[in-house]
Amino acid sequence: MPKHHAFHAGRLGHVALALVLTPMALVAGALSASNALAQSNVSSDAGLSAVTSSAPAAPPTTHATANTAAADVEVAKLAAMPVAAQAQWLSHTIKAGELARLSDERIVARMQAIHADALVRFLKTESAALPEYQYELTRHERINDQWQTTPDRMLVKIREAPLQIYAKWLPGGAHAGQEIIYDETKNPKEMYGHLGGIFGFASIWSSIDGPLARSQSNHTVRDLGFAFIAERIAHDGRSFRAEGLPATPARISVSESNGMRMLALEWDAPAGPPQHYAYKSRLLLDLKTGRPRGIEAWDASGQKVEEMRFEKVRKASWTDATFDPKNPDYKF
Repeated sequence: MPKHHAFHAGRLGHVALALVLTPMALVAGALSASNALAQSNVSSDAGLSAVTSSAPAAPPTTHATANTAAADVEVAKLAAMPVAAQAQWLSHTIKAGELARLSDERIVARMQAIHADALVRFLKTESAALPEYQYELTRHERINDQWQTTPDRMLVKIREAPLQIYAKWLPGGAHAGQEIIYDETKNPKEMYGHLGGIFGFASIWSSIDGPLARSQSNHTVRDLGFAFIAERIAHDGRSFRAEGLPATPARISVSESNGMRMLALEWDAPAGPPQHYAYKSRLLLDLKTGRPRGIEAWDASGQKVEEMRFEKVRKASWTDATFDPKNPDYKF
């Protein structure tokens, strides 16, 4: 080419009383009685405080213990499933809204039981269920060791097979007004497009991996689809196994952004491209749809090299005009 407590009980202080002796027996007796009453109250309060402080915490309820045991059994059953069954389970629980209703801890426990190949199968299946779609992309990258000051904001229309792509750079982002069309059936190694602004008057063919393309992104136009994400996870898995390393995510968590809960899967790799996508990468999945919501990557020094967010994803039905530069809605 994207979300803890301590209680300190104060101790009852002792009251020191200094009595001035007087020859008046009545006053002395009254003061003595008052002192005895105060000491009695202090002793009573101290005893209550001691009882309160030393009271043992209530044991967990039978209901809570039973729920924890049931959750552990479910995770164990999930871990014992074959890869295909795990992928089906993941698809079903997401689409039924069951996964999103769980607490963060229970989501993480279940995802830790998922085999790496089951995750890849799930991602590929979900990608295949979107043969034609569009989304808005916010893309921020480090290019030539420089973090770009303004990210790209793009509208992307995709047909996965054969791979055909229309992309328009939106206002508010870098390269606003730029458009490209890619059609692997007509020219698999080149794309047709024009720049934005005052240089947008001329449309030209250019290499998908040439200097112009690389000056704006570390990715080619072919990397824009969700199928690319699934294949990169699969590729990294093969590399991990070849290196004798586990292909499962090193860290799994649930994050939140703009009120949306997302599953965050992170991998640490011993090398960057081409063996791995990055030294460290993070994939964000929408807990309600299972679709990618973001990708982040870091280099060997810990610098972030890219951050992408996918928004307003929707299934579509395109015509050939969608990927035709002569479309009157375009400015080629």
